[in-house]
Amino acid sequence: MRRCYFLSMLLFLLLFFYCAASVKIGDIKSTPNRFHNKKVTLRGTVDETITLPILGVAVYYLNDGSGKIWVKPKQATPAKGDRVTVTGTIKVGLTISGRSFGMILIES
Repeated sequence: MRRCYFLSMLLFLLLFFYCAASVKIGDIKSTPNRFHNKKVTLRGTVDETITLPILGVAVYYLNDGSGKIWVKPKQATPAKGDRVTVTGTIKVGLTISGRSFGMILIES
């Protein structure tokens, strides 16, 4: 009985982490309202970084091959070309005719 419970929990955790890791930026961009205020995990390469030291703000552009999205890091900003995995909440800005303008992932 314990072994069955352990295997069930292990399967559940593997499935949970697989689903969390399977989100693509292209999916988010194609259906932004579905992901607004949702927590997701993304993997990709840093294409560009912007730092505004006067305001204490930094963001970077993450590319996973299916699309690109701005990320506001919780701590240090990675360097251009770094491969990163980031978890955070998707925030959608302006949407016109189903097309999203101004989408960002706020790292948690």
